[in-house]
Amino acid sequence: MLPLVSPSNTKTLPLFSGLPEQDKDALLKHGQIRQCSRGHMLFAHGEPITHFFIIVSGTFQLFRTNADGHEKTIAIAKAGQTMCEGEIMDACLNHRVNAVPVEDSAIMAFPAAWLKETAKKYPTVALNLLSQIAQQAHTAEVEAEHQATMSAAQLVACFMQRLCVLYDFNHKGFDLPYSKSLIASRLGMELETFSRTLAKLKDHGITVDGSHVMINDLERIESYVCGVCSVAGECQTHQIMEDRAFGLAEKKTN
Repeated sequence: MLPLVSPSNTKTLPLFSGLPEQDKDALLKHGQIRQCSRGHMLFAHGEPITHFFIIVSGTFQLFRTNADGHEKTIAIAKAGQTMCEGEIMDACLNHRVNAVPVEDSAIMAFPAAWLKETAKKYPTVALNLLSQIAQQAHTAEVEAEHQATMSAAQLVACFMQRLCVLYDFNHKGFDLPYSKSLIASRLGMELETFSRTLAKLKDHGITVDGSHVMINDLERIESYVCGVCSVAGECQTHQIMEDRAFGLAEKKTN
């Protein structure tokens, strides 16, 4: 079933954070709500860029396909995030990735020229956009470090912790929000490697049964993953999981 979109869904989007209500109304008039069915390509690598998109609900896979037909997932974008801002601000004429919804989703589509015009006229939007682009760049840097320094099991364990925080899951038991093949692609692994790696996580405090995940030992997994990460001290995921572990330890002593 395609998601319903209400005005409150659009006015609370992060790109418009800090704007007066009348400015939000003025900007939203230029957007068009589009319903996107799961699996139906929104845009393809190499196609001309005509719009800037904000995800109102749902999730999108952003990926490229190599000459052998293998997909490399560049990002998994969820509600509140944007698509195509990098290409538009960089004056790129064609899409650098493919975008496909991994579940029934809804987006707001704005003409590509709208983004630059809005950033010039509304400094708050420009700052929100710069903050988002900076976060994406930082994430890419951290992921490059992880790929170079972590084992497959550590990469998967880190990703499971991020999912837990991103979706506010109970770490004691949650279902994967994406398919295993999508997660494997996002982590740069073959599905077979990913599946083998899941079995190894039990030795480090994570049990996976089908698509159900249980993080059984927060302290052990934190030491196993965050102990080898140079940015653990400033990582929101690490801090939240550490707080959860501390809360559990307090309960045991009381």
